Amino acid sequence: MSAQSTQPETTVTSAPRVRSTRALSGLERGAARAGLWALEAVSRPVAPRNQHRKGIALLMVIGYIAVMSAMVISSFYNSQVSFSISSNVRDDLKAYYKARSAMNLGRLIIAYQYELENDEFFGPRLRKSNFQMYQIVDMLMEPFKTGAVMVDVPGESAIAHYDLSGAGATGLGNESGDFTVRVVPEEGRININRFQTGLDQVALFDLCMLVAPPQYDDLFNTSSKDANRDERTEVIGALVDWVDGDSDRTRINTACMLEGTSGDEDGRYNAGDRKYQTKNAKFTTLDELYLVHGIGDDFMETFADSLTVYPVDRINVNLATARVMYAVLCNAVNAEDFENQVWACSDPRISTPVLFLAMALEGYQQFVLNPINLLNLYTVQGELSVIPGVTPNGSVVPFRNQREFRGVLQALQSDPLLLQRFLAFSSTAFLMLGEELLTVDPSLLGTGIIQFDDSKLYSSITTASPKIFRFMAAGEYNGTRKTLTAVVDFNTTGGQFLYWREY
Repeated sequence: MSAQSTQPETTVTSAPRVRSTRALSGLERGAARAGLWALEAVSRPVAPRNQHRKGIALLMVIGYIAVMSAMVISSFYNSQVSFSISSNVRDDLKAYYKARSAMNLGRLIIAYQYELENDEFFGPRLRKSNFQMYQIVDMLMEPFKTGAVMVDVPGESAIAHYDLSGAGATGLGNESGDFTVRVVPEEGRININRFQTGLDQVALFDLCMLVAPPQYDDLFNTSSKDANRDERTEVIGALVDWVDGDSDRTRINTACMLEGTSGDEDGRYNAGDRKYQTKNAKFTTLDELYLVHGIGDDFMETFADSLTVYPVDRINVNLATARVMYAVLCNAVNAEDFENQVWACSDPRISTPVLFLAMALEGYQQFVLNPINLLNLYTVQGELSVIPGVTPNGSVVPFRNQREFRGVLQALQSDPLLLQRFLAFSSTAFLMLGEELLTVDPSLLGTGIIQFDDSKLYSSITTASPKIFRFMAAGEYNGTRKTLTAVVDFNTTGGQFLYWREY
């Protein structure tokens, strides 16, 4: 036996290399290589002491664990991001369809108005009262949400409550989220597309008189630093040229009459960096007005609510603002030496009282359209009519017909105290006059001397049920909100969409 000691042989089988059958990402490939390297290192025979490789396997395992931890954290983070994106898409989709539900329910309610008008029993009564479903859309939407009907007064307990669950109506349940719809008729506005088939003198007067009051002088101040400011006649001419079919520049004189056509209408848009041509076709949306020379944010903020691009022929006085009322009244003024020469009641002796009459008519309209005012008037005060002897007993609409409008106008002209009473309900009067509204003496305004041509007045106004509505529907779910805006023409059965926007 040899005296030399021998070490026992140790046989270790190396771990097989694992090969993936799928394509790996760079991070995954790196982690895999590190893991295989660590396994191979652990599987090697123990090195002799003189090779100084103590602890290398432990370090490799720790490194592998660190890499794998990073991969797990990255995968978890990506999963969380994907989950959040999926949740947002879900919330967005639910909010969108809640808005669509509101839009469809609003259309259903308005369409039902015309079904009732054709009914043998309800039709005559609706036409007599001029009752409008769009005024109570909010109340009619509640049963679809909750499955219950509730009629209440702000600050008071419910007047009536009926649970429809017994009839099998459950509403949309207790699901979180909400939907609303606001319905606004377009008929109380001036249609600027009426110039598409030629110069409409009545529409031209309405437009001139809308912008004529002196408080709007700054909007048309050509000496302003705003290079887009222009005179009233030039702005109106540019608006007419945008929709008419010719390429000649329209000239409007200070009497709001067509002076003639001369020059190229595109010349307004040849200066500056942005050059384009006039459309020579109807406005598609009201926002398109921004393209017309002389029209900017100030103009739109002031007059956008008084204009429309949809087929409105006559102004509905149940819906018109004081600005539009003023245009209508000025168009019907019958004054000596001013026939066909009136530029928005250019004589202050006429324009001032007409403006106050327009604001008082708006105040009367707003008073009647507020059910709380009528409830207080008919119950607490014990009155039978808003204006005794002029308006029908128990009326809930401002004007049922043109003659009623004329009667209220005459009553306001003849009674300064009545004029002052309804001025207090006019939002336009409050914005224009502020605290000065309290010190106005209506008896000094001279409204009684103004005469109106009834034929002109009746030809430009209507009190018929509106047929064109703007729907603004909103859906909310889990903090996400979607809004839909549409304009629907109910002159066709079921309504025809004229405009649609989602945002």
